[in-house]
Amino acid sequence: MLLALLYDRSFDSVDPFIILAFIIFLPFAAAFVLPIIGSKMKEKIGWFATLISFICFLAVLYLIPNVSREENLSGIIPWINELGINFSLRADGLSILLAAIVSFIGIMIMFYSNGYMSPKDDLNRYYQYLLVFMGSMLGIAFSDNLILLFLFWELTSISSFLLIGYYRDTEKSIYGARKALLITAGGGLFMLLGFIAIGLVTGTYEISQIVSNPEIILNLKSSPDFAGILILILIGAFAKSAQGIFYIWLPNAMEAPTPVSAFLHSATMVKAGIFLIARFHPVFSGTDLWFYLVSGTGMITMIFAGYIAIRQTDLKAILAYSTISQLAYLVTMYGFTTEILPTIGVSAATFHLLNHSTFKACLFLIVGIVAHELGTRDIREMGGLAKKMPITFIIAIIAAASMAGIPPFNGYLSKELFYESSIIMGQQIGGIWSAIIPMTALAGGVLTFMYSLRLIHKVFLGKPANEEMYSKAHEPGAIMLIPPIILAALIVLIGLFPDLFIEYLVQPAINSIAPGSEKLHVQLWHGFTRPFIMTVFTIAIGLFFYMKYDEIAESQNRFCSNYKWFSLNNLYDKAVNNARSESAKISGSIQRGPPTGYIIWMLVFTIFLILIPLSGFYFSGGNLFDPSIMRLPASEYFLLAIIVITAIGAAIAPKYIVAIMSLSAMGYLVALLYAYLKAPDLAMTQVCVETLSTILFLAVIMKLRKKEAVNPDPRSDQITKLLIGFISGFSFLLVIMATGIVEPFVPFSEYFIENAIELTGGRNIVNVIVVDFRGYDTIGEITVLSLAALCVYNIIRAKGMKKEKKKESKEEEESTNITDNITDIVPEEI
Repeated sequence: MLLALLYDRSFDSVDPFIILAFIIFLPFAAAFVLPIIGSKMKEKIGWFATLISFICFLAVLYLIPNVSREENLSGIIPWINELGINFSLRADGLSILLAAIVSFIGIMIMFYSNGYMSPKDDLNRYYQYLLVFMGSMLGIAFSDNLILLFLFWELTSISSFLLIGYYRDTEKSIYGARKALLITAGGGLFMLLGFIAIGLVTGTYEISQIVSNPEIILNLKSSPDFAGILILILIGAFAKSAQGIFYIWLPNAMEAPTPVSAFLHSATMVKAGIFLIARFHPVFSGTDLWFYLVSGTGMITMIFAGYIAIRQTDLKAILAYSTISQLAYLVTMYGFTTEILPTIGVSAATFHLLNHSTFKACLFLIVGIVAHELGTRDIREMGGLAKKMPITFIIAIIAAASMAGIPPFNGYLSKELFYESSIIMGQQIGGIWSAIIPMTALAGGVLTFMYSLRLIHKVFLGKPANEEMYSKAHEPGAIMLIPPIILAALIVLIGLFPDLFIEYLVQPAINSIAPGSEKLHVQLWHGFTRPFIMTVFTIAIGLFFYMKYDEIAESQNRFCSNYKWFSLNNLYDKAVNNARSESAKISGSIQRGPPTGYIIWMLVFTIFLILIPLSGFYFSGGNLFDPSIMRLPASEYFLLAIIVITAIGAAIAPKYIVAIMSLSAMGYLVALLYAYLKAPDLAMTQVCVETLSTILFLAVIMKLRKKEAVNPDPRSDQITKLLIGFISGFSFLLVIMATGIVEPFVPFSEYFIENAIELTGGRNIVNVIVVDFRGYDTIGEITVLSLAALCVYNIIRAKGMKKEKKKESKEEEESTNITDNITDIVPEEI
C-alpha cells in the first residue's frame, strides 16, 4: 500500500489523518511485536527495526508534495470534549521537517546498530526502546493538541531514560538516566502548566488555532499571564534541549550506547525543545521578553558550552558540549525578533536545524567507530589514525568542517545566515547591542572551530599516543561505514545544491512558522559580505587560540579543582543525594512515635468536628433522632451484629493470626451485606480485596518470630481506646440519624443514571461511572496498582539476583579452593 501511495498519486483521496496516525503508531506497534519477531530473527532483529524506520520515512516523503502546496493535512478524533482535549494530528512544513529528520536518522541509527551492538546484548530491549522513542518523537511532530503533545513529550523522556540507562549494571549509566529523566520530565511538568494556562486564556488547546488566529495571539499577548505562560513553556523547552541551567543532564547521558547518543542527543530528542520554540514563535515573537529570554539564554549557553568543550578529553563529552552549543545557535536565532521584524532569525535557524542533524549525527557515528575499534574514548590515547582508517578520516573531516562552518559544506551556509541575522538583530536594537550580538555570534563560531579542529587533530593526525591501541586499529565493517558515508554525502550535497532541500523541506517549514516569508536564497559565494568577513575572522582567530588550546584547558581544570562547589552538577547531586535524609528529618520532626497515637488524635479531632455542630443543632431545637431510620429487617440487624462482634474480636485478640482471621471475617461479612443490598459488583470486589489482604497479612505474620503482641496495651489504655472508638462511631451514627442538620440534596447516582447514555453512550451504569464519570479516579487507582506491582517485581527480582550472586561467589570460592589444591599438589618445576 505504501509503495502505491508513493508512486501512484491517484491515492490522494486517502485521509491524511490515517497516514499521520500510521506514521506515529507503526513504531509503537513494531515495538510491541518485536519480541515475537526477535525470537525468530535473533541477532538480525535490527534489520526489522531498520525496515520500520524506512517505511516511516517513505510515508513522510509521500506527504512532502502536499505540504509544499500548503494543503490542509489534518484530522481529529474527539477525546474529552468538555475539556477541549482531542486526538488531533496535523502536518505542516515544520512538522514534516522534524519527522523527516527523525525517520531518516532513525534509518541510519538502526542500520548502524546492526554492526555496533553485540549479539550478547539484549537486542530486543534495545530496539524496542528505540522504536518507542521514534514513535514518540513523530507524535510530537504531528500533534495538533497541546495535551496530546505533552503526552508524547513525556513519552520521549521515559523512553530516553530507558535508553540512557540501557547498561543497567553501570553506575554512570544509571546516574545519567535518572538525571535526564528528572530534568526533562520535570521541565515537562512546567510546560504542562503553561499549556493549561494557554487553554484557559485562549479557550482552545488546538495548536493550529492558537498559532494562526491573530485575535487569539493578540488576546494572549495582552493577557496579564503572558510572561508566566512564556516562562513555563520555555522551562520545558530549555530542559529538553539542555539550555541554560538545564544543560547538566546531556553530558551524563553520553553513557548510553553511541548509536543512542547519535539518535537522541544530536538529531532528535534535543530538537524537541527547539521544535517547541519554533512552533510557538508566531505567538510569542515580536516582544522584548521573547528576545531577552530566548536569545539571551541561547547566547550565554552557546559561549559557556563551547568554552567548556575545550577541556573535555572524552570524545563523546566533546560532542555533548558541542551539541549544547549548537542547539544554543538555534535558540539564539529563533529568539532574534523585534516588533517591526518578528522573524529575523527564523530562516537561518530552520536551515541550521536540518544541517546540524546531518553533521552531528555523522560525528557521533564516527566517534562510535573510533571507540569501537580502539576500546577507548579518551582523546589522549589516540593520534595518527588517518593512516589506519582513511575512509573514517575523510568522513570525519567533512562532518567536522561542516560543524566548524568551513565551505563548501552545509554548515558553512547556515553559519553565514547566523552571522547575517546577528548583524541585522544588532542593527534593529541599536546602541551597544549592534556590536555585542555579532561579536557573541563570532565568539561562538571561534569556539566551534577550535573544538572541531581538536577532534581531527588529536584523533587522526600527529603521532599515535598509544602504540598498542594504534596497532589494533582498522576500518570497521560496511554496516558501520555506510550510514556515516550517506550522512557525509548529504552534508556535501546540501552544501553544493541547497536549493532542492530548501524548496521541499526548509522553505515549507519557514512558511509554517512565519507565513508570507521571502524565499530563502543560499549560495556558497556571494561576495565579500560582512558574514563572509566574519567567517574569515572565525578561522583566523580560531587558529590563533588553537595554539593555546592546552593552556586554556589547563586553566579550566585548575578552576574546577579549586572551586568544586561552584558547579550546577554539585548542586544537583546535593539536592538528589540529600533528598532522602532531609525528607527523613522533616517527617521525623512531625511524626514521632507509632501510628496509633496519630489515629487516636485524628478520631478525637473528628469527634469535636461532629459534636460541636450537633450540639448547636440540638440546642436550637433540632431533632437528633429519627426512629424511622432504625426500621430495618431483622436479618440486617443480625448481619450487622456479627460484623460488630468480628470487629471487636479483631481489636482485642491477643494473637496476630486470630486478629487477622477476625478482620478477614468482618470483610467477608461486609461483602455479604453488599450482596444482600443488591450490589454484586461491590461484593465481588470486596471479596477479591479481602482475600488478597488476608493472604498478605498471613504471609507477613508467618515471618515474625513472635505470633503474639510484643507489648500489649495496659488495661487503662485499652479502655481509653475503646471509649474513643465508641464515641467516634456514635457521633457518625448521630449525623446519620439527625434530621435537618444536612440540607436536602440530589444524590450523584441520579445524575449518573440520567446522563449515562447521552454523555457516554454506555448502558452498564457501573462501567460508565468507573470509566467515564470517575475516569480520573480509575486512572489513579491503576497507577497506584501499577507502581505497587513494579515495586513487588523489583523486590522479588532483587532477592533472586542476590541469591544468584551468592551462588556465583560460592562457586568462585570453590573453584579457587580447587585451584589452590592443585597448585599444592603439582610440583613448582612443572
